[in-house]
Amino acid sequence: MPAAGRRCNVAAMRLPHYLRALRVATFGLLIAVAAGRVTAAEAVVAVAANFAEAAGQLESDFEAATGHALTMSIGSTGKLYAQILNGAPFDVLLAADQERPRRLIEAGLAVDASRFTYAAGRLGLWSAKPGLVGPDGAATLRRGGFRHLALANPKLAPYGAAARQVMQRLGLWDSLQRRLVLGEDVGQAFALVASGNAELGFVALSQVLSARNPTPGSHWPVPPELHQPIRQDAVLLRRAADNVAARAFLEYLQSPTARTLLERGGYGPAPARSAAAAEATAIPDLAPLWLTLQLAGMTVLVLLLIGTPLAWWLAHTRTRLKVAVEALTALPLVLPPTVLGFYLLVLLSPETPLGAAWISLTGDTLTFSFAGLVVASVLYSMPFVVQPLQGAFEAVGRAPLEAAATLRAAPLDAFFTVAAPLAARGYLTAVVLGFAHTLGEFGVVLMVGGNIPGRTKVISIAIYEHVETLEYAQAHVLAAGMLVFSFIVLLAVYAVNRRARIRAG
Repeated sequence: MPAAGRRCNVAAMRLPHYLRALRVATFGLLIAVAAGRVTAAEAVVAVAANFAEAAGQLESDFEAATGHALTMSIGSTGKLYAQILNGAPFDVLLAADQERPRRLIEAGLAVDASRFTYAAGRLGLWSAKPGLVGPDGAATLRRGGFRHLALANPKLAPYGAAARQVMQRLGLWDSLQRRLVLGEDVGQAFALVASGNAELGFVALSQVLSARNPTPGSHWPVPPELHQPIRQDAVLLRRAADNVAARAFLEYLQSPTARTLLERGGYGPAPARSAAAAEATAIPDLAPLWLTLQLAGMTVLVLLLIGTPLAWWLAHTRTRLKVAVEALTALPLVLPPTVLGFYLLVLLSPETPLGAAWISLTGDTLTFSFAGLVVASVLYSMPFVVQPLQGAFEAVGRAPLEAAATLRAAPLDAFFTVAAPLAARGYLTAVVLGFAHTLGEFGVVLMVGGNIPGRTKVISIAIYEHVETLEYAQAHVLAAGMLVFSFIVLLAVYAVNRRARIRAG
């Protein structure tokens, strides 16, 4: 047999062996892939706002190293804690303090042995303006030269509590009260400074040093001895005791790789354990209620002044622009409050022509002021006043006005003596809806006004703050009062409308 033929026969005899080896290798590969899919798991991690960026870096490194998947939920520690108490499906809590993890363990919602300090927070006094914060931040605070100082709410966020301790140690807490703007968490405090609405603020040093910070500005690393250590503890929640990904992530947080990433991000070594600072028990007061009633009353008054001519025009015009104006007026009905609040925060900022003009006229900013709340509330509640008035004017029609014109009544006189009385029910509905809607505002007023007691802290923010800090008794006092008040107002409106329909029928 020729040599070529012998080589073909040998290759043909070896082919089944190659195929068998290929099948074995493929099967082994499939088993390995399947095993990887079996061992890979998912975990939902509740992350304190100040730790958001660092958590993102840790998440990427952890997932690449282990194959597990993480979902991060960012928020203030107080909010995350309240959500866990109410059954939020989190597996791990990365708190900004040590108190909330301890309370979760006491409540039987977390595993005691899993708790440890994963990071030590550093506080910084920061301004987006270069040179505003000098090497001695205490001297910057004493010198003044700023209208607003932002910080996280001391009742909700450890960084806010630390900022308060710093000002108390420096003897500046009382003198700076009128300039303080409280954010829900340290993330919002940072945003207020970055947007220019607050000239400087106490934020997490990690936020200042972040590569994502577009405006490095000027900052002062607050000496740790001016406040109690900001111990940030992690804990495994009881519901995730058998979650492989959750346990692996907690182990990873204690690894040298994680510590290196945290040090680069502006976090210090874990301090020694110390007793948590005791918070004074909040005494509920009626100041937020009174401020809310003032805001609602002023908002309705302004809306009646500008909404009446707008509703009259919409009811009688035949221009093609009517549809566009109606859509623009009704936009707050579908627009998320935070979206409107964000753009208003940018529009009313001292850095804009409108904000600068207001400062030159009044000496105060539109943001973080009662005037700013009125502007925001007018825009947010406009459809609740304009639409009832438009419907009432359309129901009146043109005939009564034409009859008044034949009696030589001036147009303005005809409106006040004929059209307005006939549209009385529409005015009543507009006033009630506008007033009630303003009472319940939260997202818009929080974005534009912040949380300044006696100035912009309305009742919705006060209730939210009490719930966040688990002060349910105080929250019940305010919420129940609003519930009863709203019910009585609506009951009166329906009664008046019913009598009017009976008389008309």
